[in-house]
Amino acid sequence: MDMTNMDLKWQNMQAGIQAQVPFLRDGTRASYQQVKSKLAQLQIPSRVYLVGCGDSWYSGMATRLAFEDWAGISTEAPQAMEFSRYLVNYAPEGSLVIATSNSGRVSRTIECVRRAHARGFQTIALTSNADSAITQDADFVLDLGYAERRFGPGTSSYMASLLNAYVIALYLAEIGGRFTSSQVEKQLHQIANLADAMQQTLDAMSVPIEQLAPRVPFDAKIAFLGAGPNYGTAFFSMAKMIEAARHNTIGQELEEWAHEQYFVTDANTYTFVLAPRGAGVDRAREQLRAVRDMSSYAIAVCEDDDVETQSLADLALPVFGHPDEILSPLLYCLAAELFALHFAIAQNRVMLGFDDEHRKQVNFRQIFNSQIVM
Repeated sequence: MDMTNMDLKWQNMQAGIQAQVPFLRDGTRASYQQVKSKLAQLQIPSRVYLVGCGDSWYSGMATRLAFEDWAGISTEAPQAMEFSRYLVNYAPEGSLVIATSNSGRVSRTIECVRRAHARGFQTIALTSNADSAITQDADFVLDLGYAERRFGPGTSSYMASLLNAYVIALYLAEIGGRFTSSQVEKQLHQIANLADAMQQTLDAMSVPIEQLAPRVPFDAKIAFLGAGPNYGTAFFSMAKMIEAARHNTIGQELEEWAHEQYFVTDANTYTFVLAPRGAGVDRAREQLRAVRDMSSYAIAVCEDDDVETQSLADLALPVFGHPDEILSPLLYCLAAELFALHFAIAQNRVMLGFDDEHRKQVNFRQIFNSQIVM
């Protein structure tokens, strides 16, 4: 991705959203083959740390439980600075640090790899930039593998980060003896088959979101709530709204909304509740009821046949395919991608505010040229 020659076109974001479908269908097994080839010397770790900034951090939050459930390895998903400046000092011997950076140039994520090396930990870099600094420092390097790399708020890159984390978790499950090769193949088949559900979900959500987005005023308060794997999705959703429309949207953990944002929820609030069937769906339903009790417009992102959840919302955005909750972030990110795109177009916003050269240069300085501390 060329970070210096940006065309800032909304067609780029549209293309990135749609490109996730063939990537998931065709890239799942390719990603696993890359992992098996390039991680052949990887030792089973005592603990896994999934580190990154922005979308790369959120992808770790979303996939962390796959490592716990499939591989049986204690796993954390700290923000890059939290790991590089703090947790690295307390991580146990034999830890593995998986550092995701699409550009490969993010200072804090590079710092994670270097400081992990200083402690003797194994490191994996997930990136789309084979010539970047992070590839020079990591023990193992995996290409994120997605094809749609025109500049825009990250969609395909986020999907690639999710997928590669999932397949690393599967690989650790296989080499650790928790999954047989046939069980791995079954899981890969399940993931790849979600491509059809992804297209069905995009098709079903597009019209209601296109109708909703122009009705939401720019001064409205907007929140995305999620739990478990979709706590990360809620943060990712927040990021797409900030990147696409420069709207100060909130991403919040499902339970914490009742303790914080509830008190500022009113008729000028639009609240998206990510509610896949699983451990948190009962609480999601309770929160939807409270959202409406406070006169906020309630949007449920839930399974297409979940009539109980749908009945509690002003608008239900259906998700197809019935994925296991651990895999649900692959589909539950789509609502925010579509809404951020159409909201930004309706508001005539410029992505990231990068029509302002000063804003862009300061941003690049802060992210790519920050001092790396050892």
